[in-house]
Amino acid sequence: MATAIELSTMEVEKLCHQYFGQKDLFGSENPSSNGNLHLNVIRYQLQPISDSPSGFFGHHRFLVVDVQVANTAEDGHETINFNRIRFFIKAAPVENVSRMDYLEEFGVYKKEIMVYRDVLPALQKIFPGVAPKCYYADNNLLVFEELQQMGHKMAAGRDGLLDYEHLQSAVKTLARLHAASMAFEYQHNVKINEIYPLATKEDAYPENLPTTHVRYQNFVNGLEVFGELIKQMPKYEKHVDYILANLKSKMSIIFQLAQPSKEFRNVFSHGDLWANNMMYKLSDDNSLECRLVDFQLSRYAPPMLDLITLLTIPTSREFRSKYLMQLLQDYYGFLREFLKLKHLDIEELLSPAEFWHTFELYRICGLIESCFFCHFIILPVELTQCLTATTEGFSDFFARKRVEICLKVFHTDEIYRRRLTDMLEDLVDNYILEKGGEEK
Repeated sequence: MATAIELSTMEVEKLCHQYFGQKDLFGSENPSSNGNLHLNVIRYQLQPISDSPSGFFGHHRFLVVDVQVANTAEDGHETINFNRIRFFIKAAPVENVSRMDYLEEFGVYKKEIMVYRDVLPALQKIFPGVAPKCYYADNNLLVFEELQQMGHKMAAGRDGLLDYEHLQSAVKTLARLHAASMAFEYQHNVKINEIYPLATKEDAYPENLPTTHVRYQNFVNGLEVFGELIKQMPKYEKHVDYILANLKSKMSIIFQLAQPSKEFRNVFSHGDLWANNMMYKLSDDNSLECRLVDFQLSRYAPPMLDLITLLTIPTSREFRSKYLMQLLQDYYGFLREFLKLKHLDIEELLSPAEFWHTFELYRICGLIESCFFCHFIILPVELTQCLTATTEGFSDFFARKRVEICLKVFHTDEIYRRRLTDMLEDLVDNYILEKGGEEK
């Protein structure tokens, strides 16, 4: 397939064959499919997702296909139906040199293709229902089933917050993913990162980065923003010098903790669990079903890193004080039940002692991730569109004007100011001005 969103009729026909179950992801015949179906693509077109620009990591479009489907019964009787199929397409922004250079150095687009082509099909054979079905994954192009048309939708507003019901549903899906990872390793007697090293490589916080690397620069630029925002908070006026002197060392711990652990069990992890990467549907029994999308930052790490990120980015400090422990217990209970279905004992794979020990160790990572994600994703929509739509806007935020942009929004936008203040206060109060640190 082409590297841009340019599809031939033959390529669209192949996607339709996969949609009707006649071929697998790699284009080979599916022996269990109905071989009596004959497809004829009448027309197809690409449609924008909305009036706003595509996502930061790629171009997002709907592919709408009108197809004639002829089915020949055993008695020779032929029925003809007309179907309209809508696919979701995600393509690399190859024409945007600045953004494409960032993605190439970051490595995220090639990784996501490997995840959907290789890793998720293997894991979803064990426990389906984690991610959308992917019909094509190669050549800077991904083609998915269209979750919105199937009734799935995002649940958070601009503040990025989720309620208990939605978080519990996401926790269950995350437990499903992690349980599939554990079961896969048990069945094959091999670690996932040994089979799929590129799909599990740590790209968000790689260790031993040169100062010129895009991720190091992003980390430093983020720290500069957080320091300037902390200076705007009256409660820290007497301690600002101490806070700023210790901010980098406290937040740098994520570079160590994001790596595969030599001490604790690791699992295949999503790595990018903020509200918009979870889509929900109300099932027939009125329970919520959650699907995870966007696997560009997948990694191989202790399950707590994914879990604490999920339970911190889309929540407030007040919410966590009420519900965090219960949601952690929910996850462990879901994980136990999934593993039991494969006749595996959670006590042997992830003991309660290890689970709660990693919670204490990795809890700071949730706050670090919250700060780095939310100082960008909670910007006003019109500003985000401007930043992601053009090369100049991209460079302004990721290189030249990040502090200026974030400070201006902090002073003028109540949602942004409230959310960033909430995260930074939790980090500063509990990990910098903690007991043993400077007196509060």
